[in-house]
Amino acid sequence: MTSATTRRPRVAVATAVVIAAVTISASGSFAAEMIEQKPTDLKPCGTYDASALDPRPIPDSIGGPGLLDSIAKDGFKTPATMLGAPEALPAGWYNTVKVTPELAKAICDKHLTAVYLDWSGVPYNLAMRSGAKAVFNALGIKIVRFADYSFNANGMAGVLTAILPLRPNILVTGGTVNAAQFAAIIKPAIDQGITVTAWSLGSPTMKIGQNEPLKAMTTYDFYNLGLQMADAVHATWPNGANFGYIHWINDVDAIHARENGLLDGLKKYPNIKIITNGEPKPGNPASGFTDPSNSTAFTQAFLTAHPEVNVLFAPWEDPPAIGEAGAIKALHLEDKVKIATMDLGEAGAFQMRHNGIIAMDMAQDVYDGGRLMALTAALAAVGQSTHPYVMVPTFPVTTKTNMQDAWDFMHGPEVVCPKGSCAD
Repeated sequence: MTSATTRRPRVAVATAVVIAAVTISASGSFAAEMIEQKPTDLKPCGTYDASALDPRPIPDSIGGPGLLDSIAKDGFKTPATMLGAPEALPAGWYNTVKVTPELAKAICDKHLTAVYLDWSGVPYNLAMRSGAKAVFNALGIKIVRFADYSFNANGMAGVLTAILPLRPNILVTGGTVNAAQFAAIIKPAIDQGITVTAWSLGSPTMKIGQNEPLKAMTTYDFYNLGLQMADAVHATWPNGANFGYIHWINDVDAIHARENGLLDGLKKYPNIKIITNGEPKPGNPASGFTDPSNSTAFTQAFLTAHPEVNVLFAPWEDPPAIGEAGAIKALHLEDKVKIATMDLGEAGAFQMRHNGIIAMDMAQDVYDGGRLMALTAALAAVGQSTHPYVMVPTFPVTTKTNMQDAWDFMHGPEVVCPKGSCAD
C-alpha cells in the first residue's frame, strides 16, 4: 500500500458547469472551465490519496479547531427531521468519517461508477462538485455524468430519467427540492439499486441509513447558520440597522431553516429592526421574489416603498444578491444600502475588500460537503456506512476576515478565487 498526497488542477472561477452547456453566473465574469474527471485522474487501486480522503485543518483565521466547538457547544440546531427526514438521526462532524487504506483499496477494486446531480453552477456548487470529484478520483470511482437540474424539481426528475440508463452504482444529489417531492423523484434510482446520498435533503417517507433507501445525508447546521448570521449582522452594524428582509419564495426546508434561524437570532438585538412586507417569515408570499435569478425588480419596488432600509438581506449571493445590488445601483443608493448574504462567491469577496454593496457574507464548507457526500456513498456501496447524518462547518465573513483563507476553506484547492477578489 502506497500513500500519495496529490495536487489537483486549479480551476479559475470563471464559470460554471452543466451537463451539456455552460451556465454563466449572474456576475457575468465566469469563464468556460469545467470541473470534470479525466481518465488519468483515477488513482490506481492501492494508492491512498490523503489530500482527498483525510480532513483538512481549519485555518486559525476563521476559527481553527474551535470553530466546530462553537457551532456544536449546545448541540446541533438542525435535526434531520427539519430537512425532511422521517426520524431524528445522530449527527456527526465531517472529520469523524474515516476510510482506511485497506477499505479504500476494497472500494477501488469494485470499479464503481457515479453520477453527480446538481442544481446550479455557481462557485458554491462547483466547490461541492470538486470535493466529490476528489474523493471519487481517490477511490477509483468513474464519474459517468455531472448533471444540473437548475432549481427545478421537475427538471430533477427529467434529468434523472436521462441518466438512469447509464446504470451508475452511485448517485449523489440533493439541494433545492421540497422534501415531500424528493422520495417520489428519486424512487426510480433506488428501485434500480443505486446507492444514493444527498445534500441537505431527506423525505418523510424515506429512511436514512446503510440498510435504508437513502444511505446518508450531508449538510451544515442550517438553523445555526442563521443564528451565526444574526450575530454577524449585529457585529457589522453594532449601532443598529433597518434590516430589509426580502427573499426567494420557496418550499425548500433547508432554506426556511436558515432564514428562521436568522429571524429568531435577530430578536435578541432590538436595535436591528426587521422591515418586510407583512410578517417576517420565510413562507410569506408577499415578502419576496419567485425567481432567484430575477430579484432586481422586486428589490427596486421594496426599497422605494421602504426608504428607511439601510441593510438588505439576500438569500444567497449569486444570483439573488447580485440582482439586489443591481437594484441598489439603479436607485443610486450605493452609499446608503448594504447587503448581508451567504454562499461566499466572487462578488462578495471582491466587494467586501473594496467597500462595495455586499458588506457581510456567510461561508459554508461545501468543498467538504461534496467530499462527504461522495465518501459516505462509497462506504455505503460496500456496506460500511456508519454516518447517516454528517455536518460541515459554517462561518461569517466580513471586511475584517482573511478573505483568501475563507475562500480556500469553503471552495477547496481547485476552485480558485479570481485575482483581485481575495488578494491583490
